[in-house]
Amino acid sequence: MSKITDPWDHHDWDSKKYVADWAARQDEREAERRDVFELIARTLPYEQDVAINILDLGAGYGALSQFLLDRFPNASVVCQEGSEEMVKLGRERMARLNGRVKFVLCDFSKSGWCRKLNGPFEGVVSSIAIHNVRSHDTIREIYGETYSLVKPGGCFVNFDRMTPSLKQQKKWLAEAGFENVQCFRDWGRRALVGGFRR
Repeated sequence: MSKITDPWDHHDWDSKKYVADWAARQDEREAERRDVFELIARTLPYEQDVAINILDLGAGYGALSQFLLDRFPNASVVCQEGSEEMVKLGRERMARLNGRVKFVLCDFSKSGWCRKLNGPFEGVVSSIAIHNVRSHDTIREIYGETYSLVKPGGCFVNFDRMTPSLKQQKKWLAEAGFENVQCFRDWGRRALVGGFRR
C-alpha cells in the first residue's frame, strides 16, 4: 500500500500497530487470496523455472511476492512500498527469501516514482493497492509510469477495486501503451486486469 496523503483516507500506514493489525486481518483471508494469487501467477507469460525479475507495486508486507517467489523458484522480486512500517514488516516476514527480494520505499502517488526502481521487469503485479490513491488522474499516471518499467514481452497485471469502472481502467492501460489489454477475471467490485508490452 503506497503512503497516502488524502485527508479522506482512513488508513494509517505510518502506525506500527495499525499496520500489524491490518496484516493480521489479511492473514485471515489467506485461502481467498491464494486463488487470486494463483490466477496472477498463471497470467504471467513465463515458464515456472525461468529466472525472471518481478516488480510488486504497493507490495505491503509481500504476501503476493512470497507466493510468486514460491511459484517461480528462480525469480526475484522488487517490492515497491510507500509505508516504512509495512516495509519493516515485509522484511521480517520474508527473511527466509533473503537474496531474492528487495524493498524500495517510494510513493507511487508522486510523479516520477518509477525512476527510483531499477527496471525494467519481466512482470509487474499489484494487488489491492493502486485504488488507495483515490485520484483518477493519479491512477492513470501510475499506469503510464508502470509501462516504462515493463520489458518487451512482459506484462502488468493488477488485481484491484474497479474504481473507476473496469472499462475506464482498461482504457487507461491501453492509453499507457499496453497491448492486448483485458480483464482476466471480473468479481464485480474487484477484477484482475492487465496488458502486455510488445
